[in-house]
Amino acid sequence: MKIRLSKKEYEYLLRHEKINSDMIAQESSIIIEFEEDFLIDLHDWVNDQLQVVGFDENYELNKEGEILDNLVDVLNR
Repeated sequence: MKIRLSKKEYEYLLRHEKINSDMIAQESSIIIEFEEDFLIDLHDWVNDQLQVVGFDENYELNKEGEILDNLVDVLNR
């Protein structure tokens, strides 16, 4: 399965070692192909991260939360 990530989303996942740098860049987005099982695990990890680090003290999305929230949407497609 292929998904389209923004550069920020890609860099976030790369920084957290959830993906490797094998990818195809297109303009300002990146297309990565995953095995279905890996995609399910990645989706679970992103949801967990959103709950742990994605909100400020007022339960509003912080910068990291915005990236994670976008990733949740991308991975739900």
